[in-house]
Amino acid sequence: MTDPLVSDTAGQPVKSRASSWEDALDIFYAPREVFERRRDGTYLWPLLVLCVLSTLVFLLSQQMNAALQDAEFARVMRETAMPPEQAKSAREMGEKFSAFAVYLIPVFTAIGAWLSGFIVLMIGKMMSAKLNFGQATVIAVLAAMPELLGRAIVGVQSMFLDTSSVVHRYSMSLNVARFLPGDANKWLLKFAALADPFVIWGAVMIGMGAWIIGRMEKEKAAVLAIVVSLVSALLFR
Repeated sequence: MTDPLVSDTAGQPVKSRASSWEDALDIFYAPREVFERRRDGTYLWPLLVLCVLSTLVFLLSQQMNAALQDAEFARVMRETAMPPEQAKSAREMGEKFSAFAVYLIPVFTAIGAWLSGFIVLMIGKMMSAKLNFGQATVIAVLAAMPELLGRAIVGVQSMFLDTSSVVHRYSMSLNVARFLPGDANKWLLKFAALADPFVIWGAVMIGMGAWIIGRMEKEKAAVLAIVVSLVSALLFR
């Protein structure tokens, strides 16, 4: 699975393209080289790798996911005072959805990557970044790898911890939201979840991608990374 040789937008030759699986590994210790290789915006193979890895992480975390789903359902029940009949119907629907959720993970992952790429593109354009949709999407896909690693670590952790203490969807996370009570405001939880080493790592990757691929000034690329992270928190967390 190796992509063809490409040239960068200035017409200069770029070193031989590594496979997408190698990019998924190299992004953790040689991100600059990976973004240089992906300047042309070829994102389909990296996106496929992200979808496969996301599905594997989901399977690894199934026991934890069930506990988090129950805790989140209980929290929504407390906040909305849903009638018992409606609550029962909602729970049954949730259980049916969970039965085939694994088949939807690649779909949701791809849609999330495209939406994230669109956000990077739109905010980047407002800040004079030289990006097209493919380039913005490859930035979003590669920047998602650190957070995926974080989810894998959380999944492994859940195999050794008691999940009965879960009180909301962030109770097993590696961020500040983990320590907030079950009745904490949902917006407080969302923004507390940004204080996560893997989320911050991903934001740094977005900034680096905007700097290298979008040819932005470093300061503007850093601002773009912060804004994209905040928008993503509102939409996806």
